[in-house]
Amino acid sequence: MSELFHQLGVDWKLLLSQGVNFLILLAVLTFVLFRPLLKVLEERKKKIELGLKVGKEAEERLLAIDKMKEEKLGEAEKMAFEIVKKGEAEAKAGADKIIIEGGKKADDILKEAGQIAERRQEEARLAMAKEAKTLVRAAIIKTVQLDPNAVDAALVSQAVDEISGLSAKISRG
Repeated sequence: MSELFHQLGVDWKLLLSQGVNFLILLAVLTFVLFRPLLKVLEERKKKIELGLKVGKEAEERLLAIDKMKEEKLGEAEKMAFEIVKKGEAEAKAGADKIIIEGGKKADDILKEAGQIAERRQEEARLAMAKEAKTLVRAAIIKTVQLDPNAVDAALVSQAVDEISGLSAKISRG
């Protein structure tokens, strides 16, 4: 075999030294370049996978947050509608209460006006009775031609009472 190498022009020592050099170079490149490069590539791959995973989770969270936001907005709209409805009901109840109180006040005013009218009518009747007493007294004095101090007060009162009774019957009828 050595003749074969010799005829081909291959020096086995040189071939062996080149093989050893290749193995040394391969070992150095493997430890110095390939392994760190593979390690960097693997780390980068993990970072990319992690980034994709985190991005997917963030997208899912965003969708969940959007869904939750829509639910909360729906609830807020319902609550706002209920608050407005409640406010309208309270306002209507307040208005009804004010109307009822106004009606009661109007009734009270009418009753008071009726009482005032009755009092005035009674005052007018009393004034008329007083004037009637005076007129009857004057009539009796003229009729009897007596001194005004001598006129019997009982007679005057009786006449006034009769006139008052007649005037009360007239005012009622």
